[in-house]
Amino acid sequence: MIEDKKLENNKYFTRMWETRERFIPVYYKHDFFPFIQTTSRSEAVNARFKENVGPTYSIHSFFSEYQRMIETIDRAENLEDHYSVQKRQKDLMFGYTFEIQAEELYNRNIYKKFQLQLKATSTLAYKEIQEDKVFQVWQRSNQVQKLERIRKYTVLTDLREGVEEMSCICTKFNKDGVLYSHILKVMIEKEISRIPDKYIIDRWRKRDLRMVKQRIGENTADARSLLRFNMLSRQSTIINSKASKREEATKYLMAEMNRIDLHLETILMSETTENTQEEVHSIEVEQIRGEANATVNNADNNIGDPETTTKRGRPALPKRMKPLIEQEREKMKEKANKKKKKVTANKSTGKE
Repeated sequence: MIEDKKLENNKYFTRMWETRERFIPVYYKHDFFPFIQTTSRSEAVNARFKENVGPTYSIHSFFSEYQRMIETIDRAENLEDHYSVQKRQKDLMFGYTFEIQAEELYNRNIYKKFQLQLKATSTLAYKEIQEDKVFQVWQRSNQVQKLERIRKYTVLTDLREGVEEMSCICTKFNKDGVLYSHILKVMIEKEISRIPDKYIIDRWRKRDLRMVKQRIGENTADARSLLRFNMLSRQSTIINSKASKREEATKYLMAEMNRIDLHLETILMSETTENTQEEVHSIEVEQIRGEANATVNNADNNIGDPETTTKRGRPALPKRMKPLIEQEREKMKEKANKKKKKVTANKSTGKE
């Protein structure tokens, strides 16, 4: 366009061309930007921050407001999930088994978006180019709303048990984190009954169904190394805190650290026998299991709030979330009113 219209000397278009990778969607279609199409999606969040956070506020107040917003969103999602439990099975559009799986795992908003993609599969045609590996999916031409150009999307799959890889040239899953209609069309035609767990990201799950991370110290060398690092970090922090109080203690600790560092290099470079390795490994496993069990026991000892019965009727409308500054002003105003009432009462009784 610049060449056709002879705009090479236009600073505005030249600047746009130089920064095209920052605003043209094709350059970041592989990045995770869920359901963000325009800046209008973020206007509500921006308005909340502009209302509750001013240029003279501290960074602490900013993060406090941010945390309150996240908690409010989570409460709203939990409320929606709670009232949607009784509507299960009624919301199913086609009755596929993976549709039931999505309804059980996705939170309410994401499940609605998933249903839109599932509905779009009815307007798609497909062709198997290579058995169980390469497919082509495109929009049917006999639709009322016709596209200017029918584009064919290539879907690559590896449907072997235990692998279950699926990807589309549109890369919509990378951006939104939800399987797009092109892949769902292949799943329907190949009669795939479940969505692989790796394609249901933890962020879009219901709050009480989010996957529990693998316990530290179970089966992986990286987890064992991380646990040892955390143990050493805690111990070294305590020693550093003690030594930093006096210059003499600091010099002593620095000298000892240098000596320990040299000794560690010798240990790591030396070859150990197989029996010694097995003994060390068994000791590490026992220590890590004991640490993990202690963590689990501590977590189990946390007693939550008792379950409450659901009230009948429509839930009360949420109250406006007041900024922290407004809350502080109300507290100050309340204190001033109490002080004023106290002075008035003293005057009426003749007290100073």
